[in-house]
Amino acid sequence: MAPPQGQMRPGRQLAVLAGIFVVLYLLVFFSGGASGGFKDRLEPRLGLDLIGGTRLTLEAKNTVGGQAPTAENLEEARQIIENRVNAFGVAEAEVVTEGNRNIVISLPGENRDLTDVGTPAELRFRKVLKGTDGSGAISAPPPAPTE
Repeated sequence: MAPPQGQMRPGRQLAVLAGIFVVLYLLVFFSGGASGGFKDRLEPRLGLDLIGGTRLTLEAKNTVGGQAPTAENLEEARQIIENRVNAFGVAEAEVVTEGNRNIVISLPGENRDLTDVGTPAELRFRKVLKGTDGSGAISAPPPAPTE
């Protein structure tokens, strides 16, 4: 028996909506995309404790006046160290502050040497000889004659 005219049929609308969701789910689940597809979704992403890696904790020293470093100083140091760690090109590197004195660096994957990350930067000056044109640049010697 057909329903009276003007009455809604929620069953059809729900079935169409469920069909749309199924199609979208299948497109997302089985498409290759940027993540590599179905196979990569089945493999679990292991954390630092399971996959292994390097974890380093740096402790801030007191300032010259004997006071603990401020939160701004610690954040500035964290950003500098994060830039140095990112120069390694490691994916998912993590540099965070812990408490009011520590900076923790975590790198998943193969063990890396992080001894240079926490060392202070060096700025060296050298005397520049005045060039022949007076600009302050050293002029390059002429190329050697070829035989």
